[in-house]
Amino acid sequence: MADSSAIVRRLLPGSKSPVTNLRAWLFDAGITSSEEEYRVLLHEITIELAKKQISLPMFASGDKQVIQDIEALDTLNEVSNLLGERLFEWYSFYHGSIPKSRELARKIVEDHHNNVPDAMRNLAQNILDINKSKKLLVTHIQNQMPCVSPNLTHLAGALLAARLLAIAGGLDKLSRMPASRLQVLGANRAMFRHLRGATPPKHGIIFRHPLIHTSPHHLRGKIARMFASKLTIAARIDHYSDSDIVEVREELSQSINARVKEIKRKQ
Repeated sequence: MADSSAIVRRLLPGSKSPVTNLRAWLFDAGITSSEEEYRVLLHEITIELAKKQISLPMFASGDKQVIQDIEALDTLNEVSNLLGERLFEWYSFYHGSIPKSRELARKIVEDHHNNVPDAMRNLAQNILDINKSKKLLVTHIQNQMPCVSPNLTHLAGALLAARLLAIAGGLDKLSRMPASRLQVLGANRAMFRHLRGATPPKHGIIFRHPLIHTSPHHLRGKIARMFASKLTIAARIDHYSDSDIVEVREELSQSINARVKEIKRKQ
């Protein structure tokens, strides 16, 4: 009888040559030659596979990991800004009124002639370490997103695509979301103002994309609506399709560029 453990290893995620049709493979490879042998071996394989699956660590899916990455990045940004404000106020106490600078922490750490306490220098070093962590995390997100959602990432960019996933709650929810909802994702405050009588928001977090924030103010609504519809298509392709087709991304990009030119020409 064949080694069921060896066969199971070909079925688990991460196998270099995974088996997609177990029955056909067992017969074609000559591992089984009759229906009776196949049923006995299949019974052993299913038991072995169940044991293996139970013992595997419960890793989160790719989009859930991205959500954690974005939330960690937001936390680092908040902490960095808070500590930066505190450092500025503290340093001003020793050196009087000075212009705000993002390089203040580096200046304090590298200039040992500054008349500051060691505790302040240590705080400045902590801020530099946090900023380094932020850069590493951004790089990690940029490396992960093409694997998690290649089409959405191609259109929106890694960080914006990751934020859309985080706000929506995952790729599944984003893919089932109408374009009109995706268009205003992240515009919670504006939506609340709209409920109290203000005009509805034209865009949410997708405003960060250069396609929108560099466009004339009176065209941003039309461009955001069109862009959101393309992002919705990209998210659905990523979620429901197992294939990564470069031509699809290029077609979406070309369609966006052509539509933007048309909108600007008709202004």
